Amino acid sequence: MPDISIVIVVHRESLDVLRACFDAVKVAQGVSYEVFVVDNGANDEYRALVEPMPHATYIRNGKNMGFAYAVNRGMERSTGRYVLLLNPDTVVPGDAMAKMVQHLNEDKDVGIASCIIRYPDGTLQDSIRRFPTPIDQLITLVKLPHVFNRLAPIDRYMMRDADPLKTQDVDSIMGAFMFIRRELLDRIGLLDERYFIWFEEVDYCKMAVDAGFKVRHYADVEIIHHKGHTFNKQSTILKQRWVRTSLRKYLRKHHGLVPWLMFWALTPVFVVLAYVAATIKRH
Repeated sequence: MPDISIVIVVHRESLDVLRACFDAVKVAQGVSYEVFVVDNGANDEYRALVEPMPHATYIRNGKNMGFAYAVNRGMERSTGRYVLLLNPDTVVPGDAMAKMVQHLNEDKDVGIASCIIRYPDGTLQDSIRRFPTPIDQLITLVKLPHVFNRLAPIDRYMMRDADPLKTQDVDSIMGAFMFIRRELLDRIGLLDERYFIWFEEVDYCKMAVDAGFKVRHYADVEIIHHKGHTFNKQSTILKQRWVRTSLRKYLRKHHGLVPWLMFWALTPVFVVLAYVAATIKRH
């Protein structure tokens, strides 16, 4: 059994980006691993890049069925003590995975873990969150944060009262570098494939916490994440639609029927405000 099963979902990433990610994985120190590269398309160049990698398996979906669906195709074939969901636009230092494995070997109550995530220029990414609520998500969708710099519900949601440079337990973490304990996977199963994109990792963290596991942010490990290298090519309107759709599913699952109905009824308002915000941003 390898220490880590690494699952990487690819979809329209440039080959240079993938090479940088794969090269970093190849020099991982102090851990054994297997790699599952799940292609949410049908790119023979990806296959050619993956097949020479040691301990690597290429999985082709043929079409884009969503992030959670693709991740699950890798997770269901994984055998490692830990599963690592790794974005293809990341660069992981050689000792990062070994440090994470050491932490998780010691901290048996932690089911999901990540670390400090930085942009290529060294600035911190917002990678830790409290669980979303109907209030903070309503404020977000009506674009009030574009008008007011500080709003208490948003500050709470974004964990602006916390120091990201300290190791701590959090509600949810970014899925770009997400360690999952095998025992947690056996307990709660795979990701919820009803999410096409967005909120699937938040939902999984919520399921982990509800099952009695902790979600931990380790501050002595760092990686680089280009963030949205491919996703930024999508239109803002399309991305906003994906956010709204996944948010409604999350609210229905964890907050009940009333918030789901409210957000569904307000969808036309959210669409107009998203369009206005996108227009202002372009100009």
